[in-house]
Amino acid sequence: MALTIKKLSINIGKMDILHDESVGIADGYKVGLIGRNGVGKTTLLKAILGQIDYTGSIEFTGKAAYFSQHIELDMTKTVQETIDERLTMHHQGTFEQEIKEIEKKLADPKLYEGDNKEVTRITNRYSELLAKKAEHHSPKSTNKLKPVLQKLEIKEEWLSQKVNSLSTGQRAIIALAQILSSEADFLLLDEPTNHLDFKRLDILENYLKTFKGTVLMVTHDRYFLDRVCNTIIKIEKGKLKKYNGNYSAHLKAREATFEAQQTAYTLENKYLANEKDKIARIGKSPLKVSQGKYREKQMGKREAVEKPDLDKSQFKTHFDASPIDSNVVLEIADLSVGYTKPLINDIKLNIIPGQRTVLIGENGLGKSTLFKTIEGRIKPLFGELIFDSRAKIGYADQELKDLTSNATLYDEINAKLNDMSKTRQNLSMMGFIADEEVFKPISQLSMGEKSRLNLLKILIEKPNLLLLDEPTNHLDIDAREIIETAFLNYDGAILAVSHDRYFIKKIAHRILKAEDKTIREIPMKNDLKF
Repeated sequence: MALTIKKLSINIGKMDILHDESVGIADGYKVGLIGRNGVGKTTLLKAILGQIDYTGSIEFTGKAAYFSQHIELDMTKTVQETIDERLTMHHQGTFEQEIKEIEKKLADPKLYEGDNKEVTRITNRYSELLAKKAEHHSPKSTNKLKPVLQKLEIKEEWLSQKVNSLSTGQRAIIALAQILSSEADFLLLDEPTNHLDFKRLDILENYLKTFKGTVLMVTHDRYFLDRVCNTIIKIEKGKLKKYNGNYSAHLKAREATFEAQQTAYTLENKYLANEKDKIARIGKSPLKVSQGKYREKQMGKREAVEKPDLDKSQFKTHFDASPIDSNVVLEIADLSVGYTKPLINDIKLNIIPGQRTVLIGENGLGKSTLFKTIEGRIKPLFGELIFDSRAKIGYADQELKDLTSNATLYDEINAKLNDMSKTRQNLSMMGFIADEEVFKPISQLSMGEKSRLNLLKILIEKPNLLLLDEPTNHLDIDAREIIETAFLNYDGAILAVSHDRYFIKKIAHRILKAEDKTIREIPMKNDLKF
């Protein structure tokens, strides 16, 4: 087995993430790890890497590489320096457990009350093990880097640039290059499809399908899960549930199981109701009373049948737009956007109330820059942005930088509404209902929970022009479907950057493509290929 988990329990604060769970993944399998935001998917990956405490056992074979959804690159280095560093490999060996045990001994004051020779022996062994661990974790040279750079079409001019000058999508490509060029045989990927354009999504898909090692991947990209995975593991209610097949196969299996459980639950309740009715109609003679008690005793011995639950998010939401009577909410005339030089030139575009437009294109071509220019964070290099006098912009930044990390969810929304009842009502519409959710610090939220909160913060202002930069990134599948439906019923204009094929097919009235420093309209397609 590539990964063996036995009797695993993980607790974060007072929250039980997993309790006494076991699962295994065979060598070479491509596994999608799914579940609602906040159930512990990233936490499980970190437990596998030994980065958080847990009870039970986790064992994996070979060398593991980890892709973080936070794209953890040193922003001060150049792309060339970053790529040359390559990726840290994670190994697992008995010495790592021994290190933890020695650290506990060294922290115990009683150790130093005894023989100094024992202290010396333990300290020397500790130094030896740390050196061994450092050797295992040191980056190794690889001959796979050059072909990967070519495949990902990492341009030569990128190499001399600082990482902080790249777009979020370009940074994701660099992090992806580190993964694909590593010598790992076990890949732990946390939201690897976020921020990638269609070309790189296809490259990643093809790489993972032909990869000879094992993959455990967190993603909510339904299309990608279907194309790559042959096993699905779902975290729900603190349990690990394993399904054979891809995402669509897992849905069918879950629905079949749910129907069977629903039938069993209905039959059991019918039986119990009949028995209670019989007991109620039994006479009061000693013999009849004895029969009634016997029936009650037999009923008590029956194993309880729980009401089945598909574990789907139940919150409902809707988005209101401020009224606008004009035929055009925004006219873009001969616009050029960029920083020191243009990324996109001569943009001519009318944004119409009620119309949903999706902008696609490769990473780094200026799509996010266009949004920041429309919103006013960057000045146009040339041209005009002509807004209707009643236009009201709501801008959702894909990096979620507009949230206050040291505030609670309640603080963040109440600062806008100044009304406790309205604040709780609005939070509940995005699925934040319980006190432990509402008063949690934003810094402790999962990325998906932050994304939902960020959307709420924008939409309570009732904008009639939404600029959505990768709005489904980090959202779990249930939340995506709920929010997509809300967008379908939204009366304002939507201009979105997205590479989520299902999202595009579901909401787009028109599709624009950034290419060769211009923007042009392209036909809608049913095959989800753009």
